[in-house]
Amino acid sequence: MIRVALLALALVTGAARVDADWAGNNEVPLDGGGSAWLVHAMIDGTRGTFLLDTGASVCVVSPATAARVGVRNGTERIELHTANGTFQAPLVTLRTVEIGATRARDVQAVVHQAVPPPLDGIIGLSFLNRFSYAIDPRRRMLRLH
Repeated sequence: MIRVALLALALVTGAARVDADWAGNNEVPLDGGGSAWLVHAMIDGTRGTFLLDTGASVCVVSPATAARVGVRNGTERIELHTANGTFQAPLVTLRTVEIGATRARDVQAVVHQAVPPPLDGIIGLSFLNRFSYAIDPRRRMLRLH
């Protein structure tokens, strides 16, 4: 079982602009057995499979995914504290992150190899906190509104 948990994110200076759109009460099916949930999302128009992690402060994309969608590493690096230790990673801005009919623009993320294949990344709070959300484990659904 893949267990990747980002526990904290160093504060990034500057105010983040919140751009988000949704279409009604959006329910998105989740894959997984309950100890980890996977969701299908689009990053900058490219589909992928992502770990849904409400404990991750920021979204994460694998280096392969970043290359596939054309995300360049930023010059700013941030320090992250994880269950596997502390590391530095480049901070990037994803133009769009879409899950179902829900889309957020200018989402902060880091590029890091902590996400093993076949996953493309982690959907964390830098996306989720732009919406009200709930996970219904019995129905295996993520509700975004």
